[in-house]
Amino acid sequence: MIKARESGAHCIETDVRLSKEGTPVIFHDNTLTRTTDFADRQQFRNLYPWKTEQVSAAELRLLDCGSWFLRDDPFGTVNSGEVKQEEYAVIQKQRIPLLTDLLEFSRKNGFPVNLEIKDVGGPAGNTEIVDRVLETLASTGTEHLVLLSSFRDEYLRRVKAVNSNIPIAVLAEKQHPPDLLNYLDGFPAAAYHPHKKLCSTDLVYDLQQAGFRVACWTINDGRRARQLRRSGVGIITDWPQRLAGDSYET
Repeated sequence: MIKARESGAHCIETDVRLSKEGTPVIFHDNTLTRTTDFADRQQFRNLYPWKTEQVSAAELRLLDCGSWFLRDDPFGTVNSGEVKQEEYAVIQKQRIPLLTDLLEFSRKNGFPVNLEIKDVGGPAGNTEIVDRVLETLASTGTEHLVLLSSFRDEYLRRVKAVNSNIPIAVLAEKQHPPDLLNYLDGFPAAAYHPHKKLCSTDLVYDLQQAGFRVACWTINDGRRARQLRRSGVGIITDWPQRLAGDSYET
C-alpha cells in the first residue's frame, strides 16, 4: 500500500474475503495454496482445499504470504532488480491483513480504496460478506474512502440497499451484461470495470456520456495504459511503479 501510494497511484484496488468466524480479510485467491505457506503447516493439513473461510483470522495472520513473491517472481521484478535486496526481509514478513488494517491505513493517509467483494459462493441471496464489509466500514468511519466492486450483482444490490451513499462498480470479464447502460443505471452504479479485452473506444465514450466512470483491468503495458488514459479511462495495474506519472489504480 505504501509503495503504491509512493508511486503516484490515486487509490489501491484489492480484494476482501471472510475468515472462519466471518472477519473480513484482504486476500485475492480462492485458496491459500499459491501465495502462503499454509500447505507446509502440519496443523492445517486436514483443511484441504485450504480456503480462507476454513481458518480463523488469528491463524491467517500467522501465515507467510510474502516469501512466495521472491521465490516465484511473478512479474520478473526480482530478477530485474526492481525489487531491491534490502526489501527482501520486509517482503518475507508480509502477513494477510484484516480489512480493518487496510482501512486504518486508508483513513490515516487519506488514500482511497477500490475494494472488490469476492464471490464466496453459497446460495443465492447469501450476502453475509457484504454485511460484514459494510459493518467494518461503518465502525471505522471510512465509507467516504471506498468504492465497492463485485462480479455478483446481488452483492452490489445489497450494498445499495444498506447504504445508498457508498459508490459501487460493476465488474465484467468475459462479456458485458445485456443492455449495459440500463443495467448500470438500475443499481445505480458509479463505475464500470471491464477486463481490458472488453475495453473499446466506443464503449468508453458511450459510458462516459451516460455519466459512468470506466476503469479497465489489468493493464500492465505502458503504451496501452497511455492510450486508454487519453480516453479518460482509469487504469487498474499490477505495476504502479512502471506507470508512474499516469492516472491509475493498483
